[in-house]
Amino acid sequence: MYPNRLKPLPILDQTFYEAQLQIHQMPINVLAKLNNNPTELLHFIQTLPTIQAMEHKRRQLIEHNRYLAKNNLKREPELIHIRQQLSHSFAELKPLRDQYLKLKINQQNNISSPDIILAKLQSDVQTNEQANDEMIETFLNTNHNDHDIEIFIKKFLHDRQETIKLRCITEKFYHLYQIEKRKQ
Repeated sequence: MYPNRLKPLPILDQTFYEAQLQIHQMPINVLAKLNNNPTELLHFIQTLPTIQAMEHKRRQLIEHNRYLAKNNLKREPELIHIRQQLSHSFAELKPLRDQYLKLKINQQNNISSPDIILAKLQSDVQTNEQANDEMIETFLNTNHNDHDIEIFIKKFLHDRQETIKLRCITEKFYHLYQIEKRKQ
């Protein structure tokens, strides 16, 4: 029915087809001009609708990338501040972690009698409770945003659970220790 009807073609085929249609309609003198003048040929190619659409999309993409780059630059101070906060938090927590690891190693090396184990457990419970209290005091005496509060709550609940577990273990150990003492 429509033998010359345009069909959806890949972009290069579409461009070639558009150029071919226009070339068939051009007079001989214009074709000779295109053949002899590379500038005219380049202008002809650049005025093809598909090429213009691609150029328009390219300009839009460049503008969008420029917009994203400007936004990234605007957020840079905020990201630097967050990075500094993370570094500061890491610096604060690293000595505590090192102390904890040393304590753990010492616990493993010093376990020799039930008396020492019980005293160490009771001391650890007391230390953890003091650390929890200090954490609360420090938190209450400083300003925080919602993210800091959420992190604090998670950390506090985790530390508190560990303290309660340690207290339960200590009480159970004390109970078993008392039973063993009575048997002797």
